[in-house]
Amino acid sequence: MDRYSFSVRLTPAARDLLRPGEVLVLDWYRLAVCCAGAGEMGLYAMDGRTVRRRKGLVRLKGDDPVYAARAIFPHLAGREVELDARKTLGFRRFFSDLPGDFGLRAVMGRLPETENATS
Repeated sequence: MDRYSFSVRLTPAARDLLRPGEVLVLDWYRLAVCCAGAGEMGLYAMDGRTVRRRKGLVRLKGDDPVYAARAIFPHLAGREVELDARKTLGFRRFFSDLPGDFGLRAVMGRLPETENATS
């Protein structure tokens, strides 16, 4: 993988917990006005018809039903991201293998180098 592209894939558990017609959304919430990139990542399921009407979300290449905010693209460059899900007490919870403080690290330029990004 080159340093500008990225890959997002779902685990079988995440695929199973998506309801018919739903997609996963990797969103970017802007937290500051002074820095265009300052923000935090969110991951949630959404109805596929509704997501197509939202500006700023793009369908990612591949077979998995995943959309991402355009603002998150630079922060994912050179990465392979896996999206997983669990059901606890009847509630679905979707999560990624990105660090918990991904947004803050991305904005401060402190994301660890990935093995794929250096090749």
